[in-house]
Amino acid sequence: MCGICGFVSKRRITAEQLKTMNDTMYPRGPNDSGEEIFAGEGGYHVGLAQRRLSILDLSMLGHQPMHSCNDRLVITYNGEIYNFLELRKELSDYPFQSQCDTEVILAAYLKWGISCIDRFQGMFAIALYDRETNDLYLVRDRIGKKPLYYWIDGENIVFASELKPIMEYPGFPRKIRQDVIRRYLYQQCVNEPDAIFENVYKVEPGQIIRF
Repeated sequence: MCGICGFVSKRRITAEQLKTMNDTMYPRGPNDSGEEIFAGEGGYHVGLAQRRLSILDLSMLGHQPMHSCNDRLVITYNGEIYNFLELRKELSDYPFQSQCDTEVILAAYLKWGISCIDRFQGMFAIALYDRETNDLYLVRDRIGKKPLYYWIDGENIVFASELKPIMEYPGFPRKIRQDVIRRYLYQQCVNEPDAIFENVYKVEPGQIIRF
């Protein structure tokens, strides 16, 4: 199943705090975990983390966050790209090190840019950081099979496969949205793009968010 989380923030979040966020998703990914923090521009720091359930390429070559061969890109990803073997053939000039679909996403972005998402068949929630442009992309598959939440306060963004990592982010206010309670009690869910907390949203099916 796997789980991802991270942030782009001007707050000084430590590696231990990011790990605490990540470990709230242990049941989603008991096989491996990884956390990394990078210095961005303008006083920002970028944190990426993943809890891994090993399915494709069970070796540590599938560890995340995963870097592209030129270290320009870093990705955390949950899901499966069903046609990754076909795409890998089109990307034969990329020096693949693993047999997993995560690396194919990196190679596809380097060749086609963010429009590479249009070529993917599968279920996925992707957080991709382009260190050259300082863009963070949050992407969700077209039917919304894989969940992806984000909290934005006007300056910083925090994302995760579940609400629990966002709730562990230092300074998150945990304020319930009063206007969605009636909807939740009636439907037993809160439809995207809304969520139960103030200023927290769900990436919508098929949506690409650039921060």
